Amino acid sequence: MPTPPISTTGLRMPDDFEYDSYEAVHSRMAPLNKSYPTQWPEWAAAWVAVAYRFYACTEHAEAFTKSLQTQGDAPQEPERYRQEQHLFGFFVNGLSVIESTCYGLFAIASMEKPAPFPIATPEQKRAINPKSTVRNFSKEYPAESVSSVLSTLIATQDYKDWQLIRNILAHRQSPGRQIRATVGSPQHAQHDALWGSSGIPLNSSTTQQRRIWLAENIRTLLREIEAFTKSRF
Repeated sequence: MPTPPISTTGLRMPDDFEYDSYEAVHSRMAPLNKSYPTQWPEWAAAWVAVAYRFYACTEHAEAFTKSLQTQGDAPQEPERYRQEQHLFGFFVNGLSVIESTCYGLFAIASMEKPAPFPIATPEQKRAINPKSTVRNFSKEYPAESVSSVLSTLIATQDYKDWQLIRNILAHRQSPGRQIRATVGSPQHAQHDALWGSSGIPLNSSTTQQRRIWLAENIRTLLREIEAFTKSRF
């Protein structure tokens, strides 16, 4: 069952979205717009992006799985294009959920410590990413749980793989597919197609399992951000 409408967009989010923590942070930070005129707009836009990107990631995950189940892993055009479109949308939006969450967290920290968390100029904004957020939090808030949670997240192989796939799709190429079959068997058994040089199997788990991983980690991160803001604002 979807969540109640969230305050930032009015969307009813997927049921595994961390609704309570997301809303708690929004309720705490929303009234501070006049107190932090530089940082607040950056946080607010990032918080909207977290919801939109998570919602879009879910839509692409479900649409890809449905297409694969009904059309197979080597469909003719234009269904092949639709599958590639959903894979692109899934990986780009999914990583953006993490990046937008980190940007929002950086903006929150900048409200309390603007010098080590600069966010005023275009150059400073472009320099903000999960890695820089971890680096600054580890230095300025070493005892905070959110620092260790975020550091652990971006060190996982799942995150690194997601980042690599996103970069390939967004900056380099549309991977081909290796279609495998057991030649000579009575049933000519078909195996999962392999996507790209990394050989990712295309099956019902391709997007769904990765989306579960994303939801679990964003849930933990949003809970820690809620605790962080509660102790400071």
